[in-house]
Amino acid sequence: MSTIISEGPLLVSLENGVKTIIFNQPEKRNAINSKMSTLFRDAVLASEHDDSRVIVITGSGDHFCAGADLAPSSSGGEFDVSQFLRSTYNPLVTAIRNMDKPFIAKVRGNCVGAGFSFALACDLLYASPDAKMSQIFTKIGLSSDGGGGYFLPEKIGYHKAFELMALHEIITAEQAEKLGIINKVVAAGELDDYVDGIVDRLINGAYLAIQRTKSNLRAAMSQGLEAALEQEADNQGLNFKSKDFFEGVAAFLQKRKANFKGE
Repeated sequence: MSTIISEGPLLVSLENGVKTIIFNQPEKRNAINSKMSTLFRDAVLASEHDDSRVIVITGSGDHFCAGADLAPSSSGGEFDVSQFLRSTYNPLVTAIRNMDKPFIAKVRGNCVGAGFSFALACDLLYASPDAKMSQIFTKIGLSSDGGGGYFLPEKIGYHKAFELMALHEIITAEQAEKLGIINKVVAAGELDDYVDGIVDRLINGAYLAIQRTKSNLRAAMSQGLEAALEQEADNQGLNFKSKDFFEGVAAFLQKRKANFKGE
């Protein structure tokens, strides 16, 4: 049964462990305004405690997210953007990375500015061939936000990231795949089914081990080898005591598919 959590400019639903968050301002290519940002932050933070096991972020219509809706902030100095970022974007982006649940970005069309940063924050990123991606901020006299200055060099290195960001280059889905920015380009008509298949594998796989794999990777990326080794030791100790581990070993020895329960 599907539970509708939010309607309007941000659509949020939860069904069978899958939370779907949809930017819903298609007439503006899903540019995200202050209200949407607050709803998005709340939807992401709520995932820590609700029944979601995988969170899919996407956009309605033909686009993912064209970044911030600039119309309300055209007054410039009257808007405290630093406070807004600290209270809204920053906590939602850190939650995506720090929460031991998989986040998937499903991208079509424009994925630029903050929208690109949100997609980069996710654990998996799949896109249709028509997707266009850019840290486009410098085109209008801004620098990056939403974690783009961290996530892009994390994926492609400092020098290429600086080039793409400083020159506000727009890259295609194919280019993004070659650079290692996204996991896979999937034909537009097949993207939904493909992502559904990934979601199914995550939810029905060894879910506790998958969560702890994210934890291990986070420790490695943020703190280095020694922290990663320590985190792996702690998590493997927990895995060894889980019912999923015993089921996995039994299934391997019996040459059958494992029936993981997340226990």
